[in-house]
Amino acid sequence: MIKFTEKPNLPQGRVTIVAISIKAGESIKKLNSFGIETILIKQDLCLPEPVNSHADLQILHIGRNDIFYQCEHLCVGEFAENLNFKKISATVGNKYPDDVKLNCALIGNKLICNTKTVAREILEYADSNGFTVINVNQGYAKCSICVVNENAIITDDKSIFTAAGKFLNDVLFISKGSIKLDGYNYGFIGGCCGKIDKNKIAFNGAIESHTDHNNILDFLSKHNVECVELHRNPLYDIGGILPLKEETY
Repeated sequence: MIKFTEKPNLPQGRVTIVAISIKAGESIKKLNSFGIETILIKQDLCLPEPVNSHADLQILHIGRNDIFYQCEHLCVGEFAENLNFKKISATVGNKYPDDVKLNCALIGNKLICNTKTVAREILEYADSNGFTVINVNQGYAKCSICVVNENAIITDDKSIFTAAGKFLNDVLFISKGSIKLDGYNYGFIGGCCGKIDKNKIAFNGAIESHTDHNNILDFLSKHNVECVELHRNPLYDIGGILPLKEETY
């Protein structure tokens, strides 16, 4: 049976549909070869180039078919008709912090975000649904987090490492600089990956291109999660791979 992923970023079965940047060419083809449909996030010229098609800047999946969004052209076709879109009221712009209104990480019953930069509607949703809000200094919170499971993450941001460590069982801190992103000094770990099964994380590139690849692989192995490389080029930030639907076992 195919169903919407109930817990954001945490599929419990084989993922069948993901949201991903329209610019993620090789990874899109590879995901499709796995039988995963790709909902392509188009460029929003209100956001800075070259991140204006990044899924983690344009949408926030909050579980099941509910999605916060900020522009009108996200998903097309029959799939969009089954989504419950919730538009945020904040004006999104091409400079920080106007580009990070949706950039936060829902992990189980926790929301990791910078409460000063995230959209008001998201904080209201978290409050009304009993989420624990973990406030961090990093506005690009989702970009900076690789979700391994409900109690384990990988991050390249010190404030997230410190704050999340008080609420999660296991947090791996890694260095910045190994992930590429045109126009920026570097990309982020969360922006180059996403879960495609309960125990599989897909990476947009070769994990060995990261300085801390041994630590990353050991951490994933510790939590019984397999690393799937979508191609063998260096890791590149594409704005994440967001699971939306999955096949139940």
